[in-house]
Amino acid sequence: MKKSLLLLSLALSIGLIVTPGCGKKASGTNSGSITSGSTIEVVPVPNHNVKTIDLGIADSFAIMAYTSITSAPTSNISGKVGLKPGIRSLINLNPNTEVAGGRVEVYAGDDVGDPSDYLNLAREDLIAAYRDVVARPTDKDKIEAYKGKPGGKILPPGIYRWSEGVIISSDMTLEGNDTDIFIFQIAGDMSVAPKVRIVLSGGARAKNVFWQVSGKVTLESTTDVPGTIMSQLTFEMKSLAQLHGRALVKNGKLILSQNVIAKPGL
Repeated sequence: MKKSLLLLSLALSIGLIVTPGCGKKASGTNSGSITSGSTIEVVPVPNHNVKTIDLGIADSFAIMAYTSITSAPTSNISGKVGLKPGIRSLINLNPNTEVAGGRVEVYAGDDVGDPSDYLNLAREDLIAAYRDVVARPTDKDKIEAYKGKPGGKILPPGIYRWSEGVIISSDMTLEGNDTDIFIFQIAGDMSVAPKVRIVLSGGARAKNVFWQVSGKVTLESTTDVPGTIMSQLTFEMKSLAQLHGRALVKNGKLILSQNVIAKPGL
């Protein structure tokens, strides 16, 4: 018995036996990982080699939708407005007070001539851009990052993918330089909680941020989000939410309520 206790004491002293909950990280673990209890959480690293998404003519649009656009006054839209195949009567906003540039910046499915051709090309380019994002190979360290709840985190540039949607419940940061590209592939819904801000840091720019959402998008009241969001289904911005980018809806409707949508500068 004494011999057994002596051997056990010796094993513990030289680390042959690790007691549960000791909180020590084993040697040789990935420096890009952190340990939380029994869970190892991979911390994404910067990928500075991602090529941007070519929006083509859709680049000139601040908002675009498929079935309808509604706005509870008064929103402020800087950039072109497009609806196709929906017709002009299904655009429920006042171009004189809600669209910078007025009525000439609004395009619809029942337009004819050059405006119709322009909108057709813009929609084709949106579809091509959406497919481009879906086809991009995801960075291995950014698959299911933070289990689809990246609120409170600092995300470096690269290509992320989530298979069950994303819920952003607290402020988060996108950190990179002025040429870094952020691409988010979301196979589900995207929801941003009220008052949440997504902050750009280190020179990162809204024009280099792209969100592809195969479900619906909901930006709750007073949220502040950067980037071009391409949604497969309904896109809703609640009261006073702001988007420093584009709201491009591939196959659904766009619902606005006293929002600011400003197409990113060059």
